[in-house]
Amino acid sequence: MIRRFNRLISFGSAVVDISTFIPHLPVQGGDVLSTDSLIALGGAFNAESAAHRLGLPTVHCGSTGTGRNSTLMLEELAREGVQFAGKTYEDIDVGFCITMVEPSGERTFVTTTGAEARLDFSALSQIELSPTDAVYVSGYDLVYPESKAALTEWLKADLLNGAAMFFDPAALVEDIDEEALEIIRREAFLIVCNEYEFDFIKPRATDRALFARRIGAGGCELYECAELRQSVPVEAVTPIDSTGAGDVHMGALIAFLAEGHGWRAALELANRAAAYSVQVRGGASGPTRSQLGI
Repeated sequence: MIRRFNRLISFGSAVVDISTFIPHLPVQGGDVLSTDSLIALGGAFNAESAAHRLGLPTVHCGSTGTGRNSTLMLEELAREGVQFAGKTYEDIDVGFCITMVEPSGERTFVTTTGAEARLDFSALSQIELSPTDAVYVSGYDLVYPESKAALTEWLKADLLNGAAMFFDPAALVEDIDEEALEIIRREAFLIVCNEYEFDFIKPRATDRALFARRIGAGGCELYECAELRQSVPVEAVTPIDSTGAGDVHMGALIAFLAEGHGWRAALELANRAAAYSVQVRGGASGPTRSQLGI
């Protein structure tokens, strides 16, 4: 196979996940005792670590800060082998996300932002991209006010230089400006959505970007010009924690496309990676090649 991409450049933001495993969500004004908990790096790191574990060199270009969360972020990036090439802020720490996971594996988030929500246009514009790069962009960073301004300016400046942009609309998809979304529809290589995000964005026949629609236990579908081109199933598993499963799917899909796999093979392997991840607690739960049996 001929490689498509030599590295993944991530503009996504990484936060510290504080995960609690609970029997049910608390009622308003109430409380519930968790059965377990963990603290780990999440956000864009989920996709980055998934890609890197599958052999794709990965660079994190999001921001960090100063404090315990920032220290954890840099330690986890280094431990995973993901290069840090972002900006460091001295007056603020990286934020955190409280994640409540129910027995079904469904998760609910409450996010407090920090340094990671401060992308800077001058820093982004200094990153030299080439046609052998894959670029990851998250919808979260088109919602945070400072990152939104910087990333929108970067999109308008047309600095991809032939690199392939992979876009994840993410949970705050309704808050993404239409102007930025129009650029992404035109410039992105692939937009990867869950069912809700797909229905909200509604791919159009005129979109240059391809769309992948994740449908959980139903696998994944590939759309071109709003027409279904591939439907790839996945083997059923019993989920423990769905946190980061979409991120793992994205990272794995980029890694397998980078290797030169065709769409069906890449989607099938990405489905398997996501299925593996929901059986592991925590968001950065992408498998290695040996864990996938390849």
